[in-house]
Amino acid sequence: MNSMTVLGLRTNTCRALVLASSLALLSSLGLWATAVEAWWTPPPSSSCGSSTFPATGQITPATGTMTHTGATVRDDGFVKAGGPLSYHDNGDGTISDLNTGLMWEKKSADGSDHDVSKTFVWSSALTDTVWDWINAINTEVGNGIGFAGFNDWRLPNVRELQSILDFGRLLPAVDPVFNNNVSTGCTVLTCSATAQFYWSSTTVATVDIDAWTVDFSVSHNVAALKTGSHSVRAVRGGCVP
Repeated sequence: MNSMTVLGLRTNTCRALVLASSLALLSSLGLWATAVEAWWTPPPSSSCGSSTFPATGQITPATGTMTHTGATVRDDGFVKAGGPLSYHDNGDGTISDLNTGLMWEKKSADGSDHDVSKTFVWSSALTDTVWDWINAINTEVGNGIGFAGFNDWRLPNVRELQSILDFGRLLPAVDPVFNNNVSTGCTVLTCSATAQFYWSSTTVATVDIDAWTVDFSVSHNVAALKTGSHSVRAVRGGCVP
């Protein structure tokens, strides 16, 4: 062992002893926690919280086998990846997704702003748009209070809208919590309805005149002109900066 190696070892040993002595002194003076807090910078606050990526809703394996082995294919219905679709009707006209943490507006058949048959354009200088409707939902009660006591309702982006599709169902492709007891005059407290095409807040890349809609009849996305009229469903919560 040469002299430089010995010198390096001795230096590292001295540093370790000094650090250990410093920590011992801090601990004896009750300053350990203060020192740790000073050295550690907490992450920025976030509204993302804890959520689970939802499953598609398919629970039955497809009929198919591998060509060479004859083994059953491990398709979506076989694997069932993701959190099982799970929702809670809050009894106030809203539905909570227990996977994503998003809260959804229920749709009615009573002619109100929540009526499933009401449609809006995404963009227009001449008529009410989806954004005017969102503003109405957020001021529905008055005095700064919106639907169900909240004033932070918004139009969902396309991924959020896709998250409530149930690929194990058709016409409509949603869990029954979003489509039940529908009759003329029913309110968000007595029924839950779902139309076919819903606007998302997501503009089609490189095509500014189009935005994405989600087809809740057969579970797929469709690019639509922003001047066209489609259904709307408000959402709140989620991972918003």
